Amino acid sequence: MGRSKNITIHLKDADPNGVKIADLSNSTARIYVLPRHELAYAKERADLNTPAFYMLFNDERTDVYIGESENFNKRVIDHEAKKDFWQWAVVCIATGAGLDKAEVKFLESHAATLAVGTNRFNVLNKTSPNLNNLHEFKKASVLDYFADIELLLATLGFNLFEPEKAESEPAMTKVSSDQRKFDTIVCPGDYGGYHDAFEARSAWWSVRIGKANISKLKYIALYVSAPVSAIISYARITEIEPLESTPGKYRIHHDGQIIPLDPEVKLGPNPNLSLQSSRYFLLEDILQSKNLTELTQKAFS
Repeated sequence: MGRSKNITIHLKDADPNGVKIADLSNSTARIYVLPRHELAYAKERADLNTPAFYMLFNDERTDVYIGESENFNKRVIDHEAKKDFWQWAVVCIATGAGLDKAEVKFLESHAATLAVGTNRFNVLNKTSPNLNNLHEFKKASVLDYFADIELLLATLGFNLFEPEKAESEPAMTKVSSDQRKFDTIVCPGDYGGYHDAFEARSAWWSVRIGKANISKLKYIALYVSAPVSAIISYARITEIEPLESTPGKYRIHHDGQIIPLDPEVKLGPNPNLSLQSSRYFLLEDILQSKNLTELTQKAFS
């Protein structure tokens, strides 16, 4: 039997969808989970100016880019400018003496190889990082550190390196969005945008969509933010066109036949389910749900 471990997770703003910092007992492993809009906070953290290996995830957690850097805060400036797909940065550092350049390069290659092997995510690295040599003693130490990182990642919901369960074993992890059944994209907005774009122009734009998901989408629904906080209507999609000025984002056109939901799908008892970005669902589940808690349970059951 393995020994017990204690994990400490700090929520910067008491927000489960915000910045998280996770430490593991008796380990130097530390992970930062950073929403893209919180990169200014990362600059306040001195330990994010040290060598790290990191992962960039899209909102649906179907795509990942794995990298390394001697200084994450400097490296992420380039990723913010040139990579549009990602919404979450997961940064792995070591407390105490920290990691060195050789170690993070080894970790990048090791992580990319494992991620491709488990095939849970679409790994976006254009080339396979070279596995640089480490002295056998250092390699053993780094692999021990990586095992702790794997535990933290799984606990935080990023099961990038976890092998798929055999069919005979019960599934214990959330099904990733590329395996789920869905035909509808639900986009958040306010009443102004709803009237000016969705109603008046039969379109909604600057929507981030994974390329693999475009062919599955038949409907678009609108979630109107507070004080309404509800999915209020939907329409049939006629075209999804890329925005040339913003790679990874699209304009969605619909047939103009907007169908109000009666009743609307309210936010419900869990405020953390408020839509801040687009989500995928089955239309039939939307029509049969009273609130987002119920809809989410249907989507991942």
